[in-house]
Amino acid sequence: MRSYGPYLMATIMLVAINYIFIAISANTSLKKLNTGSVTTAMLDLGFKFILLVTLAFLIYVNRFLWQQRSQEMGLYSMLGMTSHNLQLLTIIEKCYLMVISLVTGLIFGIIFEKLAFLGLGYLLNIGHLTQPWFVSSAILKTIIITVSLFVIIMIIDLIKLHRMTPNQLWQPQAASHKQHGVLYTLGGIIGFILLIWAYYITLTIKPRISAISHFMLAVMLLVVGTYLVFIIGSIILLHLLQRNKHFYYQPRHFIAVSGMLQRMEQNGASLATICLLCSSILVILFTSITLYVGIGSTVKSYSPDDVVMVGTQTLTKDQQSTISTVAHHHNAKVNDYVHYQMTVPQYGYWRNNHFINQGTIQKMDNKTSGSVILLTTKEYNKITNQHVHLSGNQALAYANNKGHYGKITVNNQTYHAKKLAHFDQYFNPDHSIYTPLFIVVNKLPQHTPLATVTTFNYQLKGTQKARIKFEQDLQSQLKMNNMAFTGKATITSLINGLYGGLVFIGILISIALAITTTIVIYFKQISEGYADHERFHTMQQVGLSEQETVKSIHSQVLMVFLMPVIGAIINLGFAIPAIRQIMIQLNFYNLPLMLTVGAIVAISLLALYLILYGLTTRTYQQIVDSPVKSIE
Repeated sequence: MRSYGPYLMATIMLVAINYIFIAISANTSLKKLNTGSVTTAMLDLGFKFILLVTLAFLIYVNRFLWQQRSQEMGLYSMLGMTSHNLQLLTIIEKCYLMVISLVTGLIFGIIFEKLAFLGLGYLLNIGHLTQPWFVSSAILKTIIITVSLFVIIMIIDLIKLHRMTPNQLWQPQAASHKQHGVLYTLGGIIGFILLIWAYYITLTIKPRISAISHFMLAVMLLVVGTYLVFIIGSIILLHLLQRNKHFYYQPRHFIAVSGMLQRMEQNGASLATICLLCSSILVILFTSITLYVGIGSTVKSYSPDDVVMVGTQTLTKDQQSTISTVAHHHNAKVNDYVHYQMTVPQYGYWRNNHFINQGTIQKMDNKTSGSVILLTTKEYNKITNQHVHLSGNQALAYANNKGHYGKITVNNQTYHAKKLAHFDQYFNPDHSIYTPLFIVVNKLPQHTPLATVTTFNYQLKGTQKARIKFEQDLQSQLKMNNMAFTGKATITSLINGLYGGLVFIGILISIALAITTTIVIYFKQISEGYADHERFHTMQQVGLSEQETVKSIHSQVLMVFLMPVIGAIINLGFAIPAIRQIMIQLNFYNLPLMLTVGAIVAISLLALYLILYGLTTRTYQQIVDSPVKSIE
């Protein structure tokens, strides 16, 4: 039960999560939503990721279970069992595990899928989604996938049995200490270089089209660098600790360091895997939760008022009449009209406070990093009810993101721009991925294309659905496209659907990764315990006290545990600047909110990690102490 109990719990939960993904993806009412195709696509992508996690988990844990049973198989072989008998025994065992995991996993999946679907409806802010209790197609697909995965690990075991002799099964080769040369040290140095390179990329990413590809490059460098640092760098660290006589020649440190040094090649890979799994959990939860919590600020960047219309001229009398007619039909009261002119957004990039203008949105390229919008002091005073006076080349500037102030040059005109504390009418008129910089000047440059902005608020009794219907009807009657017309209720619903689905998928993936991480840590500690129990028994026979045994165990397990979680938190810290630049392209600018969510996620993971530390240490100690107790 010590080995198969946690294994079955994990496989049952992974089967349930796979079923939940498949069942929700098959929902017909979800596909009918405006964002249904995007949500379904994200669910499919999340399911594929979970499927890979499940396969990797089964192969990893099956390797551990094989190591635990290889000696037993060797004994059976020497007692007269043929290779065919052992293969049949393996098949029967895997069938038992598969049936228990599949049946119990489907039961839990069917029960919790309804709860998960209600959670998805809440995140999407939609109450009319329906889901049957049993999704037959999802049950069938889950059965096929689960059977296929168990067949894969069954084939792996059968191949191992076929290749190994009874003597090899009975006496598996013990890991021997290796002497490492210059190339090994060079690998450790390369690992540190790759990590530094990855961190440099995340710190220097700019909000451009290439930001995501640069971030993916950093992720690949991080993965390789983490494995090299944990496998090779950990051994270098242990050698340094060994040279520190005051630290090394203490009972708990001596046993922990010497024991870890012998098997760190294998442990290093496990620790790197745990670190990357924890990093994935942190990044996925951080990104999805931050986007969802910040929906309000994102919506405001698209639509500062309830309705925003952008055109080449002011509204005609017919259009104003249409607005009044549609509002009357929907029992809506329109007020707070605002009209002003500004320049059409000009896209380009900044070079030493000099804006290189590339033109309109159609002319942007990989260098593009932002846009500039100019409006006169007269228009600014009109929409803000202020009395600002600027002399000469003075200017006011505002941007949600990092702006450019002081002496700046735009369209061959130099301004002395002072930063505005706030600008309520700030928005992104093109809904583009680039942050606009609004600049208030005395006079607009000649031959610059102008745009007219009209905004208003409205009061409408009813649900969010009624507000969306009013905005859609108004847009249809005015015959405006999505670039010219933006309704706050409509854009809120679209972003809710997108980010709500992202949070839902992020939570399920994080649960799957947490299960995998927990079991990887648990089985690693069990394997460590089995490898250490003879050594601790011998050392207790030559005078090591039980108290010193406990201290040594805590020292070793704590040393092993802290490395991955500290590495994961460091990875998150360096990932936040890159994620922020990508989020800026999604019109999310709330840095304090990002830091708050990052701190909460990191602290939560650390708390759960320490709880897991206490549980695995107890199991490890029980295994280590078991031979001593049997002799006593």
